[in-house]
Amino acid sequence: MKKIVALLFIVSISFSFVPREKSNCAVMYNGIYAYKIDAEHSAIIRFYADGTVLASTSVNDYMDVFSWFHKENKDLVLKGKYTIKKCEIKFEVSGMTGEQKYNGVISGNTLNIKLTDKESKKTADRVYTFFAL
Repeated sequence: MKKIVALLFIVSISFSFVPREKSNCAVMYNGIYAYKIDAEHSAIIRFYADGTVLASTSVNDYMDVFSWFHKENKDLVLKGKYTIKKCEIKFEVSGMTGEQKYNGVISGNTLNIKLTDKESKKTADRVYTFFAL
């Protein structure tokens, strides 16, 4: 019995040194993720709990974004569904202005994304940062 208790103790100590999966691998819904393109414009992403994701571009005044950056505004946004597996996120969005594919990693309040434009096949690596409402 003492040997079993000692063995269990050693095993539990060993597991304490095994790296654990990050717990900050979820997207946030109470704001937007933005990537500054230039002095005036940003690329923006918004997530919803139902799996919907929106993407667009905007001027850099993020608080104005919430007046038009929502699911019902089909003219100005690209819309799709996202999936998250561990810390990896994937989604494709489409709308009147085109189609894009996003693959990346969630890390706290940032998204490290590889973006591919479906028509031109051009890619871009971007780090989006979260901004709360």
